[in-house]
Amino acid sequence: MRRRLLPYAIVAALVVVASSAALFATVRPTADSGPSATVAPEASATHAAPELSRTARLAYWRDKRLWVSDLDGSLRYPIASIDDVRRVSLTRWSTDGGSVAYVQASRVLVVVPTQGESVAVPLPRELLAGGYEIKDVRWSTDSRRIAATVLRQVDGTSDVYLVDLGASPPEWVRVTKMEDVFAADWISPNELLGYTAGGAVVVMTATQNGTVRLLTGAVGVSPIVGPDGRIYFLAGRVPFSRDPSFPFQTAMRASVWSVTADGSDARQETRWELNDLRLDARLPDGRYLIYRGASDALGTVTDQVTLLPSYAGVVERLRVAPDGRTAYGFTPDKIVRVDLTKVANAADPGAMTVFLDTSGDADVWFPPRATIARGTPSLPATPSIRSAFMLGGHVWQMTKGVATLLVAGPALRRTLAPAPKWSPGGDHLLVVEPTAQGYGTMAASVVDRSGNATALAQTVGTGRSFAWSPSGGEVAIAVDRGGQGATFSTSSANTEIRFFDPTGRATRAAIPGSEVAWTAAGLYLLADVAGAPGQAIERVDGDAAPRTIATGDRLAADARAATTSGGGTTLSGLEASPNGSFASVRLRMSAPSSQRAYLVILGADGTRVQLIRQDDLADVAWSPTSAALGYSTGVRGGDEHAYVVKPDGTTIATTNGRFAGWTPDGSWYLVARAGGLYAHPVAGGAAVLLGPAAAPVSAAPLP
Repeated sequence: MRRRLLPYAIVAALVVVASSAALFATVRPTADSGPSATVAPEASATHAAPELSRTARLAYWRDKRLWVSDLDGSLRYPIASIDDVRRVSLTRWSTDGGSVAYVQASRVLVVVPTQGESVAVPLPRELLAGGYEIKDVRWSTDSRRIAATVLRQVDGTSDVYLVDLGASPPEWVRVTKMEDVFAADWISPNELLGYTAGGAVVVMTATQNGTVRLLTGAVGVSPIVGPDGRIYFLAGRVPFSRDPSFPFQTAMRASVWSVTADGSDARQETRWELNDLRLDARLPDGRYLIYRGASDALGTVTDQVTLLPSYAGVVERLRVAPDGRTAYGFTPDKIVRVDLTKVANAADPGAMTVFLDTSGDADVWFPPRATIARGTPSLPATPSIRSAFMLGGHVWQMTKGVATLLVAGPALRRTLAPAPKWSPGGDHLLVVEPTAQGYGTMAASVVDRSGNATALAQTVGTGRSFAWSPSGGEVAIAVDRGGQGATFSTSSANTEIRFFDPTGRATRAAIPGSEVAWTAAGLYLLADVAGAPGQAIERVDGDAAPRTIATGDRLAADARAATTSGGGTTLSGLEASPNGSFASVRLRMSAPSSQRAYLVILGADGTRVQLIRQDDLADVAWSPTSAALGYSTGVRGGDEHAYVVKPDGTTIATTNGRFAGWTPDGSWYLVARAGGLYAHPVAGGAAVLLGPAAAPVSAAPLP
């Protein structure tokens, strides 16, 4: 086997030696080399250096100096120096090719013009004391500002900061306060892309405390600007855990989608689904450059991942030339020339040749050519609603097709939290979020229309069940008595229903229960069966004592439910129609060798109206104005469908996507897809796109 590979190794070695020798003769300064002899050295600041090429420029570190030149090695001269090149990272040409930026010791941003004085901008003291570091830098499209991902490796807390090079003196400005966002490409002098560890792809206004809006409602990572000006990203699922030292997130079961800069015209670009990817670029021939996992090695992907050849070193970054066929790759100590038409064959010695030996970071500049693609979305006049939803651990609000950040999630954003709920009039939003007291422990807060949050102090240990009163003046919340988290509790021996007004004041005495639904006719509760094992559904009418209308055992004994033996029954997901005429609950029957799950619909007296067999069922919600309910299937498996049914089980409508809720007047049901949030008329007719939300929402009327 070694003998078979020997010819390839010899050829590769000869190519490396020949290429290095050629570049050494071209670029390496000699006593009589024309360009290097006539260019003023770095120390001679009084002499103007000649203008570099307007079509391609080179910047690289060698001999403790930062050198710039034309791509062919002419007009070579140093513009900066450092004692230890190992402290240098993120060397990047500005968009206009007039300056080079680099990061020193992960703490200081240095900008060096090819003509003029350099400037160093260290991170503020409070960030340095907190252990934050600069992990990524991005030049604005007009080369006047630089955005950076500033991250604390101990816990992964990250935000986007900005340096305005026109300010005197330049200093860091905090753009976001999400503690969970990574910078990406700029799309205008005032806007840049980004994404969160939870998979929210966003556009940020480049100002202090700038606006953060969703670009897409799909869960995605690593947005980039493609050669055609469209924005590409990986849509998929994000892992619940990641190394906090990484300034990026990867996607599982990922495929490439694209949108315009306003989030419209969503397209699925690939049909493959690959795991643990992050996107780097779209090549002119339609392939994509990707990284897999935490690896720094670049690869291309069509139907599968193919790493770039590594016989000259691991290629960690790539710049594509205007011809679309040639690229320049950067290893830790070399620049390589890459023939993109040949890289699929790693054994082809012509796929990659050494262009220049360096001793550190490097970059190649070409003039930008892409014009950002901006759509002209035509949103319908109706339904006119304000919706709120959870995506990536943060709460978003969408009106008139634009979704912006309403409440940033807490540091423990990786814990799943339930969808928020508007009060009936849309004045307040109840949000349940993780606390710092341990995994699964959550607490509730009430948020007004402006995003001002009021914590409900007696809700530490909140579960997933909560409901507004019909008037909107109170909220009922299931809370663990010990404050340890009712998230996974099914027993009212540990939980109770507590009542508050929007200011956090307790309004009435707590009552036993693990789940609650509030209707015009009174409360429905899930509670333990008095004096016996199992669960019961109870009604509370006014000030009367709770009364049992059904038990889990009785529901499981229904002739329409397949019997199991040797197991138990569990009730969860209690919901009710607003007028109190019907309730619904999830019934799960377990046996040693099997499980069965049903959606059970009951009348107000506990009479079983219908059993719908569904093992993978979610997002159950009753219409606010009629006896109809919607739900999703296939959420865990990826084959999502939305259903709208009558209490007797008759199907009103079904469609692809995830059931996402109702409009306040009940005339539209909402469906979330990767391409956005759609409203479907209950009476039938064409669906309309409402905007970039791809998760269940709580809808309220516009004020």
